[in-house]
Amino acid sequence: MTPLRTLLPVLAPLILLWATSALADDDVGCNPDGTQMEMNACAFDDLQAADDELNAVYREAMDFARSEDANADIQSDEDSAVATLKKAQREWIRTRDRQCGEGSAGGGSMQSMEIANCRTELTQQRTAELRSLLEDGRAANEDTQ
Repeated sequence: MTPLRTLLPVLAPLILLWATSALADDDVGCNPDGTQMEMNACAFDDLQAADDELNAVYREAMDFARSEDANADIQSDEDSAVATLKKAQREWIRTRDRQCGEGSAGGGSMQSMEIANCRTELTQQRTAELRSLLEDGRAANEDTQ
């Protein structure tokens, strides 16, 4: 495996963030019916909003996991709810990045929009999944009290 392929999963999010800041620096705003750069700006805005929501739900889930760990007899850190959640989230990020890949534009002007749209959709799905797991955990705690 080439060093670039090894670094690509790490570099891809940074490149997307750089592209977002580059768009912001050029004052290119979102216009879904506009130029490709304006449509890219919309895609990055949507991704940022989805990512912000995921981060908020993930923080709630981590808080819940910490409280579960505090009330449990955990034999090792690897068995903790916090460790399990972190591991699952890291794996989800790798899977999302692999699944969204390079898009179908083959390096064309639509590529970054396709990748951002893919990541937005998967991020929204992950947010719903984490939210559901969190609600189920809270409900289970209420049932045992």
